[in-house]
Amino acid sequence: MFSKRILIILYTFLLLQAQFFSPAIADTCKNFYRAVTELETVTVPFDEKTDLGIYFDYKWDQEKKEKLIKRNENEFPIVRISLLEEKLIPGTVIKTINSKDLSKKDDDEIYKLLDSSKSAKIEFFDKNKINKIKLDSKSYKAIFFTLDSFVLNSIHEIEAKEGFFAVDYSSNLYYERTDLKNIGNYLKDESCPLNEEVIKKQLFHPESNIKMVQFEKDEDKIEIFDFFSFEDGSTWQDTKIGGLAKIRALFDFSNFPFDTQKLVIQYNTSELTTQKDRLYLITPTEDVFKNLINFQNFNYLMEWTVLSTKVYNELLKTEDGYRDTLNLVLEVERSPIFYIFKIIVPVLLILSVAWYVLWIPTKEIESRLTTSIVALLSLIAYNFVIQDDVPKLDYLTSLDHFILLSYFFCAIPIFTTIRLSRSIVKSQKRATRLNQIIRRFGLALYLFASLTIFYPAL
Repeated sequence: MFSKRILIILYTFLLLQAQFFSPAIADTCKNFYRAVTELETVTVPFDEKTDLGIYFDYKWDQEKKEKLIKRNENEFPIVRISLLEEKLIPGTVIKTINSKDLSKKDDDEIYKLLDSSKSAKIEFFDKNKINKIKLDSKSYKAIFFTLDSFVLNSIHEIEAKEGFFAVDYSSNLYYERTDLKNIGNYLKDESCPLNEEVIKKQLFHPESNIKMVQFEKDEDKIEIFDFFSFEDGSTWQDTKIGGLAKIRALFDFSNFPFDTQKLVIQYNTSELTTQKDRLYLITPTEDVFKNLINFQNFNYLMEWTVLSTKVYNELLKTEDGYRDTLNLVLEVERSPIFYIFKIIVPVLLILSVAWYVLWIPTKEIESRLTTSIVALLSLIAYNFVIQDDVPKLDYLTSLDHFILLSYFFCAIPIFTTIRLSRSIVKSQKRATRLNQIIRRFGLALYLFASLTIFYPAL
C-alpha cells in the first residue's frame, strides 16, 4: 500500500513537471526560430582562424585507445593538409618548427607550438633532402565538420558479383554555427529541432555539403534529424543520419576463393577543400574508431570475416580541385570452407579417378578412354557451378587456374591412352614403361602445381 502511494506521488510530480516546463521549452525554441527567421542575410558558418594553416594527419593507437598524430618511422609528424604553403603537400614529413625537433614532442606540445607561433621556420623532408621555408600566420576561414559517431548496425549483404554491399548504419555529424552565435542564447540549456520556418530560411546545411557516397538511396529507409544546441558560448548543429545504404565496391577476385576485400564507406565534401583562404575539413572522433572495432569483434557475417578496420582522410582529386574525403574501411576475408569441400576436394577426387586409369592395363583402351572422358565432363560441369559466384572477368582467378590445370592433367590420361594404343602394336614393353613414368610423376606434379596456385593467397 505504501509503495502504491509513492508511485502515485512520483507520477503526479512528473506530470506537474511536464505541465510547467514543457511550455517553457516550447517558448525557448519559438524564440530561437523567430530570431533565425529575422536574420537579414544567410551566411556560411565559417570559423575565423589565424595561424600557420598546418593540419597533421592522424592514426588510431590500438594500445593506447586514442587518436594520435600520424608519424613516420622516425616519429616525425606527417602533414594532412597545409592551406598557406603549397610546398607542404599532403604526406610531407616535418622535422622541426623554429628549431624544435618534433620527433621529441608529444601531440599536445606540437599543437601548442602551432597555435603559439605567429611565424615559423620549418624544416621538412623533400625527396630525402631537408628543405627549409619560413611561414607567417595568416587569417582564413574554415568549417570543421566532425563525424561524432558512426555505428555500423549490420552489413546486410555483400554482393561481390554485382559489385556492391549494403549497410544498416546510424551517424551523427556536428559543427559550430558561428553564423548563429549571437542568437544561440535563446536556446539556453535546451535543444531545438530544425523546423520548417528555419528550413525556409535556407540556412547552410551539412547534409548538402557532407554526403555518404552511395549509388542507391531509399528515402523511405533513411532518417534525418537535425537539432540546435548552445554550449560553452557557441551554437552547435547536430545532424543525425541513419538507415540503409547501398555502396559500390571495387572487388578483386584474383585470389578467389581465398580472397580478401575492402569495403569502403566514404564521406566527402561537396565544396573544394581549399579555396584561396577557405578550408573545409571532415574529422572523425575517437568513437568512430571504437564503434568500427566493436563491429569487428561482434558481427553476424556468415560468409565473411572482418580482419581489420581503418579510418583515414584523403584528398579526392576532381576536375575542379581537391575535396576532403573521410574513408571508413573494413577489410573482410571470404570463408573458403564451402569452396574447399564443394569444389576443390571433388575436383581433386575426379582428377584422381581420371589419373588412376593409368593403372588399368594398357591393352584395355576402351575402359581407359571411357573413364577419362567421363572425368573430364564432370570437371566441365563443376566449372559452371562457380560461374554464379563471380562476374565475367577479363582475368583468371586462382580457382580458374586450378580448374584449367585440372583440365590439362585430366586430358593427359586420354592422350596417353591414344598414344599407347599405337605403341602397343610395336612394343608392349615400351608402352608399359612410358605408362609407368607418367603415372609416377604426373600426379605429384599436379599437386605441386595446385599448391603453387593457391599458396600466394593462403
